[in-house]
Amino acid sequence: MNLGTLIHEAITNLLSNKVRSLLTMLGIFIGVGAVIAMMSVGLGAKKSITDQMSALGADTLYISPGNFTQTVRNPGTLTNEDANAIAALDCIDNISPTSSAQLTVSRAGKQSSTLTVTGVFPTYLTIENYSLAEGRFITQADLDNNAMVTVIGSDTRDLMFETYEEAVGNTVRIGGQPYEVVGVLKSKGDASMISSDRGVYVPLTTAQNRLITRQKHALDQIAMKINPAYSAEAAEAAVTALMRDRHDILSGEPDDFSIFNMQEIVDTMNSVMNSFVIFLGSVAGISLLVGGIGIMNIMLVTVTERTKEIGLRKALGAKNRDIQLQFLVESSVLSLIGGIFGIIFGYVLAYAVAAIAANAGSPMTPEINPLIILGTCLFSILTGLFFGIYPANRAAKLEPVIALRTE
Repeated sequence: MNLGTLIHEAITNLLSNKVRSLLTMLGIFIGVGAVIAMMSVGLGAKKSITDQMSALGADTLYISPGNFTQTVRNPGTLTNEDANAIAALDCIDNISPTSSAQLTVSRAGKQSSTLTVTGVFPTYLTIENYSLAEGRFITQADLDNNAMVTVIGSDTRDLMFETYEEAVGNTVRIGGQPYEVVGVLKSKGDASMISSDRGVYVPLTTAQNRLITRQKHALDQIAMKINPAYSAEAAEAAVTALMRDRHDILSGEPDDFSIFNMQEIVDTMNSVMNSFVIFLGSVAGISLLVGGIGIMNIMLVTVTERTKEIGLRKALGAKNRDIQLQFLVESSVLSLIGGIFGIIFGYVLAYAVAAIAANAGSPMTPEINPLIILGTCLFSILTGLFFGIYPANRAAKLEPVIALRTE
């Protein structure tokens, strides 16, 4: 009996018990759909997160005051002088020091809001990968003149101005002082790792001299763009050595600052997300095994119901392997059909989850990997084969005489 005949017979037998066949396929259907949906959503979430991290620049270092892993006695702070010393290093192309504080921002006729006001350099725009929707950014002239100008995020614009109003050229009050709005940043949305949408940006000199006077020339962070001729590790080592020397940190004592290497963070995030995707796929794969057990149970019932048929086939010369092959093909066809519908279900489910995430303010596009679809489909067929072996062997071992006498 050739394979085509076996498949045709298997489909005929399955159609003779439509409801039972559909219920049996349901386990495979749900299992395949769950695996594809879970892994596609997981890969989509991984790409969304790593893209946001990578947008900050794999060639970027960040240094902040304080040690987050060790206790430091009398820790120092970051200052403008530290920033100037770092900028002089050959391994650093450019820097973007910042100083931030929560301050009241208001405008006549509008309710005041407490927002993050950040003093920045002109380099902040490119190093942090932001872009302008209108107007301009902070310039060197603004820094030199302690200019009372500001660039605002898109959400801040909506808070302070009506839709029909021009923001650029108008004035807002920061900490009670008037500042001219010279630019508005493009929205990065709620999914951004570090959102600029509710930000307010002023020249760093203005922030330090007029708004944030808690400590003279203190900085909250310094972002550094690495010279392409140097590796991130070499640049990090050079900055660490410089800062330890400037802060008089003795050998064996912990740093009073923390350096973040964006490439290391991206690599770590990729590793974590890969484990997360594998975990999701493994959990969803359990439902495939449950579906396989369902196939085995139904095939055992089928063997019992068709005992007389099996005896007749064997009496007419069918060999044990023919009987085995018949039931194995039947279980494989059952799982293959369930797998095909499961692929469609998984595709729809993945985009349904993405739509829900988008409505919740976390847009994400599922990554439908053809290899995952192919692998899941093959796994569903193998599941049918594996769980069909025992019923097939049981059918093949039936004695013809006994089988024909069965009512």
